[in-house]
Amino acid sequence: MYKVLLIIKLGLHIIFKCNVLKTLYVNFKMLRFKEARKLPLWIYGKMSFRSLKGKIIIDSPIYPGMIRIGRKDWYVTTNISQSIWTINGVLKFKGKLNIYHGSYIVVSNNGYLEIGTNGTFIGSNSKLLCFDKIIIGNHVEITWECQMIDTSFHYIEQLENNKIPPLTKPIVISDNCWIGNRTTISKGTYLPKYSIVASNSLVNKEFRNVGEYHMFAGLPAIPKIRCKRIYDKEEEKELDLKYNYDRTHL
Repeated sequence: MYKVLLIIKLGLHIIFKCNVLKTLYVNFKMLRFKEARKLPLWIYGKMSFRSLKGKIIIDSPIYPGMIRIGRKDWYVTTNISQSIWTINGVLKFKGKLNIYHGSYIVVSNNGYLEIGTNGTFIGSNSKLLCFDKIIIGNHVEITWECQMIDTSFHYIEQLENNKIPPLTKPIVISDNCWIGNRTTISKGTYLPKYSIVASNSLVNKEFRNVGEYHMFAGLPAIPKIRCKRIYDKEEEKELDLKYNYDRTHL
């Protein structure tokens, strides 16, 4: 009986909340039938698939609605509601994930984009442009209007030595990172675990040897202080009382 009710509930959710046609299309277009029939990818709102010549891989037990794309973000809502994707390379999901409305994702023919789980989300109006390799770890919070681009698009000759560097270089965002709003992460970036990136920063360097628990800020970003985010909800409530902070959900 419980399974029947659950199936009915999921069916009603898809019919009344999701973009039914795009949900069916992307699942059965990009996944094997035994995976697609479980409808792991749920599409919300307007969604444009400019190309789906590549491959989507779900490296995790599959269940309905585990990856939700285009939902409205209760915290930040804007007029940009359409999500636009071009998947010509490989897009791998490691598990449950929310990608909020207005995402712009490009994975080129030679690109490999891997997105983690366990609390990882991509905020509204964010852009991921992958022409080489972008790895996003587990429990990575990418807030709104962020962009990650692993290419410089145009060749630039260094006149002092006539060298022309390659256009691309991988980006790696390790586990438990927090990326502030309107941050740009460029090619060659490596962020260690538990990194915090302040809003409006530009990160364009490899910080592999800096170590964990650092805040990065600036244009370009540099490590400022060693710190960590408070995740414990009870401790958070105590601090709210201490500092008279009203945690209103916008």
